Amino acid sequence: MKKAIIVITTAVLFVSCRSKEEKTAAASTTQPQPVVVEKVKYVPVQTNTAAPANNSNNKQGWSKAAKGTVLGAGGGALVGATVSNNKAAGAVVGGAIGAGTGYLIGRGEDKKDGRVTPKKKQ
Repeated sequence: MKKAIIVITTAVLFVSCRSKEEKTAAASTTQPQPVVVEKVKYVPVQTNTAAPANNSNNKQGWSKAAKGTVLGAGGGALVGATVSNNKAAGAVVGGAIGAGTGYLIGRGEDKKDGRVTPKKKQ
């Protein structure tokens, strides 16, 4: 695995580090293309559909709690596998701790943004 990473990194470095002559030759051979800009007039269209009264049915994408859980689990698994002598156990423990921590941080951010309303005390 290490050899594959070294080979890929070396290939990327060789490809990205071209000499200045190659860069200037490549730049001089391409002619700039003229840019044509057309003016377009947009007319607003009114529809008869009313907006839904309850926005809870609209999809809003991933919550910050979900993102935090995924990122925390991945980061924790990487750190756990790197630090521990037993790689599998370290990855599992690190992933679990990272997921929990990421969830708690993301849930707090969701509460700040108003996506999640705190429970009312009775």
